[in-house]
Amino acid sequence: MIKTIKSKVKGIFLRLEVFLQTDLKYIAIHGSWLLSSQVVSNFCSFFLVIAFGNLLPKATYGTYKYILSISGILMLTSLSDMSTAVIKGVAEGFENMYRQVVETEIKWGLLGTLGSLSLAAYYFYKGNHLFGYAFIITAITIPLFDTSNTYSYILAGKKRFDIQAKFNMAARIISALTLIATLFLTKNLLFVLLAYFLPYILIGFLIGPIVLRRLDLNKKHNPEIMTYGKHLSFLSAIAFGVNYLDSIIVFQFLGPIKLAVYSIASAPVNRLQGFLAVVPEVALPKLAERPIEELKATLTKRVFKSMLLAGAMVALYILIVPLFFKLFLPKYTDSILYAQLMAVPLIWYPFVIISRVLSAKGATKFLYKYNIIESAVQLGTMLLMIRYFGLFGAAIGRIFVSLFGTVLMYSYFKKL
Repeated sequence: MIKTIKSKVKGIFLRLEVFLQTDLKYIAIHGSWLLSSQVVSNFCSFFLVIAFGNLLPKATYGTYKYILSISGILMLTSLSDMSTAVIKGVAEGFENMYRQVVETEIKWGLLGTLGSLSLAAYYFYKGNHLFGYAFIITAITIPLFDTSNTYSYILAGKKRFDIQAKFNMAARIISALTLIATLFLTKNLLFVLLAYFLPYILIGFLIGPIVLRRLDLNKKHNPEIMTYGKHLSFLSAIAFGVNYLDSIIVFQFLGPIKLAVYSIASAPVNRLQGFLAVVPEVALPKLAERPIEELKATLTKRVFKSMLLAGAMVALYILIVPLFFKLFLPKYTDSILYAQLMAVPLIWYPFVIISRVLSAKGATKFLYKYNIIESAVQLGTMLLMIRYFGLFGAAIGRIFVSLFGTVLMYSYFKKL
């Protein structure tokens, strides 16, 4: 009986491998660890969303997301997209970069600290002490938050997804438990912010150096990796910054309660995207080693076939999401429609692999243009759609911007 089941599963696996024209054995071996990490992360997010949705007032939760959105923009100064450059560098054999990357990220992150302190001073001047103290907290954490995860990028470059996944799972569980415990004990926004930032920072800087010391890393270093990482971070800062702006626009135009509804609606979609991101994450070190001509010949077909699987997943999600909200988030049933609409771009999410390939291959000139164009379109679209159509406009705007960016990226890739 067991042999029969194994044989059938193996047959399905082989047929799927032929259909996608992808080395699923490599994905299964390495991706299983990241997939396990995503499963744990999604369970943590599931309980966190329920905790926020049932324990925290909507206005407080909306304000919390607003503060995190602004801090997310300021955090971009800490070179938050060094990950691709580090993974690429380690995959090419340059493994001695942890200390220099961390020092550089912290140094640049101090610009974000200055910005956050300026906002704190502004809000204190206006008499809003809650926001003032909130931005003091973010000022302290901005240079450290993303930087604390640098060790994880080195593990990815070494293809040690097993170690990476184990520590990511531990960090996620500890962080979620800290947040949930805090929500049970207090509804104070400042304590909730501390519970969000501190576990990741402490775990990252306590665990990271210990993990790397156990690896047999060589002493090779390529200073060009740092320069390349800065270029990637600068160009991605444009896109990431605009991505945070939709929450800020919703807060300013519609208020904290509507932002809470919008944030809860997007939470399940973000977790599904995390599942889909496993394959690009695992594939990047391997793709970085292949010539662009080979990738052009094979990658497009794989992406289009992957869209069929993504589309089936989105259809299933749209069907079950109303039940999820009614059972676990009864205060947020007004989020259902927006949650369904925001899942649509996941259908063409597999195209993200092309973006990762272009980053790995050093197409920085195009990526600068791409991010500027897409960000301008996104900013204009979200301002107009949210201003005149509210949350429905925000959801539709996300679909349009995602499709526009995908078409633009794919068009360039075909011309290479």
